[in-house]
This record gives sequence, C-alpha cells and structure tokens, in this order.
Amino acid sequence: MSDYSQNGRRARSRLPLVVGVVLAGLLAGCSPTSNGGDNQPSPPPSAAPARAVTATNLLTVEDVEGTNDDPMTKQAVEAAEGQGRPVSQSYICLPQDGLASLGATSMVTRDFTFKIINADSDPHPKSPLKNKPSVYTQALQFADEPAATAARATYAGWIKDCPKTLLDRGYGVDDGQSLKLTTLKKEGGSAQAGMVAYTEPAVKDTEDLYWESAGLTQVKDRLMVTITVGWGMDTPGTFDESEGDFVNPLAYLIEYSIERLQA
Repeated sequence: MSDYSQNGRRARSRLPLVVGVVLAGLLAGCSPTSNGGDNQPSPPPSAAPARAVTATNLLTVEDVEGTNDDPMTKQAVEAAEGQGRPVSQSYICLPQDGLASLGATSMVTRDFTFKIINADSDPHPKSPLKNKPSVYTQALQFADEPAATAARATYAGWIKDCPKTLLDRGYGVDDGQSLKLTTLKKEGGSAQAGMVAYTEPAVKDTEDLYWESAGLTQVKDRLMVTITVGWGMDTPGTFDESEGDFVNPLAYLIEYSIERLQA
C-alpha cells in the first residue's frame, strides 16, 4: 500500500477522488431513498412474526354436521365453554400432564354437541352423552415441523396404549371391537387414528359401550387432535373409507382438519 501524501504528484492526483467522494455524499443525501437527507441509517427489517393457530384453524359446526347420520333427530352445535371434559382430559387416555407435555407454542380449542331436536326418534334416550360434548378438537402450533412430528408421535403412543391404560384404571375393554392405531392416507397432511370400545369401571354385563375415537392430523408445523365419543350397541365404523356407510365419522373430520390447518 502506497503512502500518497509523501509525493506531490501523487498527492495532487487525489483531488478528483476527494471531489468525487464529496459529490457522492451530497447526492446520497438528496436521494429519494435516503432517510430525509439526515444521513440516519435505515431501521433493520423486523423479524417475521411467529406463526400461531387461530379460530380459523378449527373445525366448524358445518364440518361436524356433515358427519351427522340422523339430522332429523339431532343437530351439531358448538358446546358452551366449560361444558364436558376439560381440555387436559379431552381424551380418555391422556396422561396427567395432558397436552402440556407436547410443547405447543399456541393452541385453540372448540368442542361440539349433537343436540337432540326430536326426542320421539332418539335411539338412545338414556345415553349418558345426551346434550354433552361428543366431539373435542384442539389445533396446536409448534415451533417447526420436527417439533410437530415429535408431538404427533407422542400422542400416537397414547392412542396405541389406550386399551391397556384403561384396563389398568379398572375399565372394561372390548378388544374385538376396538380399532388399533392406523395410518390414514390423506392428501395434504399426515394422519393417524384409533378407537377403543370400553365400559366404565364396575359396569358389567352390558351391551352398551363407549366408542372413543382419536385422530391426529399434521400439516407441516401444525397438529389437529380430534376426539369423538359415542355410546350404544353399534360401532361407529372403521377408518377404511371403502366400507361405505360404515366409515367412522372421524375419518371425514380428519379430511376437514387438513383444510383448516392449511388456512
């Protein structure tokens, strides 16, 4: 590197450069893109806000009504807040710390009841679920897709172990009519579901069972948990949509969940 100040010729040759620098500075101060010409630095771009789930990402009354097999007798309505199971116990086989252990960054919930509108045609007038929530949903946001995938695997483990969990708690379980955890082929997301048929502790010699289905739907960094609870003699069906009228309503709710999580 040369020291131009020690040579007159080279020192004079710096004049055009100095003038050019000054002119460039003046022009920059007058530039329409400058900060008012006061030479203040532009603020750095703000970080993108973290994603969060909202009510838009939840199932709707219309979604649930679409699975109604007897619209002349009952009608899907949104359950009042605080009605039915608390969120931490929305699935019969949740552990004590419930959803908190999954590590979601945000969560929204909405539950549904099938309100009886024609008591004369009610096939289950003594159902313990009458006018109580029978569909529980939670949409969960995670920091990234791997976190959501890990959470889905954890919840899937609870579904898989549910029959044993209930037996350990004193419930009766009908293994023959329960459905093991299975992967559902759904476009746009990953989905799993299982169902357990059970009776409450100390209940014996009954043909009426609780039919509790649990579904998991993942779309990137989001997860939807959907629980349906029925009661009576008849199974709500399988998750195989080729079974026609015997398709479990949860299979359709999972399809709607994919659409909601993409919103």
